[in-house]
Amino acid sequence: MRYAVLLAVLTLVTGTFAQEPKAIKTVKITQSLNDTALYEVKDDGTVLIDWDKVEALAASKQNPVLLPQAQVMLAIRDGKWKAMDQAR
Repeated sequence: MRYAVLLAVLTLVTGTFAQEPKAIKTVKITQSLNDTALYEVKDDGTVLIDWDKVEALAASKQNPVLLPQAQVMLAIRDGKWKAMDQAR
């Protein structure tokens, strides 16, 4: 009986290691910084936000670098953000 259980466990373990590893997809981002500017900071500290670009980027989800920034900007604008609990 012990040998049957041991044989069953070995069969399962061997089958698990025989699987091929999953392929990793590499994404290369090639965009100039001028094309992706969502905001501009003036010399006096005024921030100008291009809301049309921000909304279009957040809706398309095609730029993985700027997407989180656009989503945060929209959340702040729409009042959907919440402060993190720093007391933990």
